[in-house]
Amino acid sequence: MNKHLRWLTPRVVILLVVAMFVGGIIYLSYQNAIDRFKDFRITIDNQSTYELTGIQAGLIGSDNTANVKDKSLYIPGLNLPSGKKIRFTPQLKLSGEESIYLKFKDSRGKNYTETVCGYTEHLTGHTRVTVTNDTISVKEECS
Repeated sequence: MNKHLRWLTPRVVILLVVAMFVGGIIYLSYQNAIDRFKDFRITIDNQSTYELTGIQAGLIGSDNTANVKDKSLYIPGLNLPSGKKIRFTPQLKLSGEESIYLKFKDSRGKNYTETVCGYTEHLTGHTRVTVTNDTISVKEECS
């Protein structure tokens, strides 16, 4: 056996594999905690039978009015077919304490407006929006 590889016994190899496996599990379990410090992202999961169109995200000021000046409205220009998901980072410019809303309509022409982050000072974190034929659920983790 080569002198340089003497330390590479089966026991060491098993310990390295176990350590890598445990490290991977720890990384995946803390990934959500790390996501809170990344730029704000919105994931839309369209589980309805309708296509979603006119998707846009914007800011609502503390006076509950939509603020559409100076990059506070973002239109990704995407349509979302039934059964698909999209994730995007709205390019918004925050000016104080505000909320983020998501607006879209389905292929029937019905309009929806949902608050996807009830309060933010930093535009960090993420929100998952699930659209079905009957409901829209929002899971927000933003700050």
